[in-house]
Amino acid sequence: MANLRNFINAIANDNRIYTAEDIGKMTSNEFMANEKAIDYQFKNLGIPRESDLVGNPDVIYVRGYTRDDGTEVRAHYRSKPDGVGSSNYEHSGTSTGASANIEQPTVLEGGITYNDYNFSDILTKDNHYESAILNKLILDLGINTYGKYILKQDDAVNMWNIASKGVTQKSIEEYIKRNGKIYNNIEDIVNDFPQYKEQIKSKVKSQFGKEDVPGIVFHENSSIANAVNQSNELKKFIDQNYLDLKSGKEIKGKSISFENNGNLHNALGKVDILSAKSNNDYVDIVVLDTYDFNPHDKNWKVQMGSRVQEANLLAPYYTIIKCRYKF
Repeated sequence: MANLRNFINAIANDNRIYTAEDIGKMTSNEFMANEKAIDYQFKNLGIPRESDLVGNPDVIYVRGYTRDDGTEVRAHYRSKPDGVGSSNYEHSGTSTGASANIEQPTVLEGGITYNDYNFSDILTKDNHYESAILNKLILDLGINTYGKYILKQDDAVNMWNIASKGVTQKSIEEYIKRNGKIYNNIEDIVNDFPQYKEQIKSKVKSQFGKEDVPGIVFHENSSIANAVNQSNELKKFIDQNYLDLKSGKEIKGKSISFENNGNLHNALGKVDILSAKSNNDYVDIVVLDTYDFNPHDKNWKVQMGSRVQEANLLAPYYTIIKCRYKF
């Protein structure tokens, strides 16, 4: 493991190191108060388990105690200064220390284990809101580590982060700018796609129970449009409707379920066909999707996402993807 000394959390402006066990013991209010600091540590250092830190000379163990005002402070670990002038926490609030080689939670045989909780236990915790917060943290960590670096499902990771973290995060802003355009409300999209207004409103209402949510339109050269174009599911749809498409008929009201492509399955799942129509040697296809989780799905990951969504911890949005498929 890399040197853990001199780590400073730029959000909390201290040298505390949060462990998986620390996070699991937090109440919902405690987690929300520390979420940004935890996220900063995750991106710059990782989230270790207590077993990673016990006996480690680079950290200091602080026993639990009670302050004079009666506030209880749980036992925790802090990064140890190395005694070299300005690199110490006492002298600098900017040093972030070495990035530790901490193994992050990944998919294990039979499920995922994080913070000594089995996922089935997390899903059935009595306090639903606290459970949802813990589910969100686990999904944030898992999707942005395993999904991004192991599975390399860039579109699926960004779709989750748009809902989880909002569009103001720099990496998400770059992803959207590179691939499409964001519309703050349904009325804004009417100028560009007036023919789809009612279908969008109906979809948003049925999936989110809302009259309006933001939307993102992905252009024909976007990464997700290219993935859809290359999918077996789209090829099957084209083959099944080949004669109608070749005759110039516009196909509407059908759907495509992405089951065999992990990136598209996790990013989109099932999409509605707004329009599919031949254009010389191509088929121009426009699909609609809402980013949501089916509460009746038996997949435990979908159940976790549904719990987070029910607790209003995800920002609802819809996507329109414009594709161009060569016959």
